[in-house]
Amino acid sequence: MTRKSPRRPAKDEPYEVGYCKPPKHTQFKPGQSGNGKGRPRGQRNLRTAVRDALQEKVTIREGDRTRSVPRMDAIVRVTFNNALRSDAKALAAFIQLARSAGLMDEEPELSSAESISAEDEAILAGFLERHGVKPSENPPAEAQDSPTQPQKKSPEEKR
Repeated sequence: MTRKSPRRPAKDEPYEVGYCKPPKHTQFKPGQSGNGKGRPRGQRNLRTAVRDALQEKVTIREGDRTRSVPRMDAIVRVTFNNALRSDAKALAAFIQLARSAGLMDEEPELSSAESISAEDEAILAGFLERHGVKPSENPPAEAQDSPTQPQKKSPEEKR
């Protein structure tokens, strides 16, 4: 197989044609792009249009006074007020909104005084047996300091 000789640069070309160095006659001209029928300059995308619409001010009435607030604040207030009036859809929408804002990600803290009743322990043991796990393999949550590190036993507990 014969090998083609590399293209020799012309005298007016200051560089060698090769990888990432296309010939001058095939390069885009100044002001020309590879997608000539692409998005026109100055045209906004959907995200910008929605953000601008949510930032526009709207006048709301609270009791006897009127206020000018951004539309996003007005939407949150209306959704919250409808949720308080037992509107199930508004309540679900508000809970989803609070979760997406990161307000409901926290787990409720259990006090150390709370203990599992004997009936709850029996239910848990039955569940573990049905799923092939011996209840003695998983110590109760109070016996561990952290879920990732096992608790070290004292010499008295090893007996």
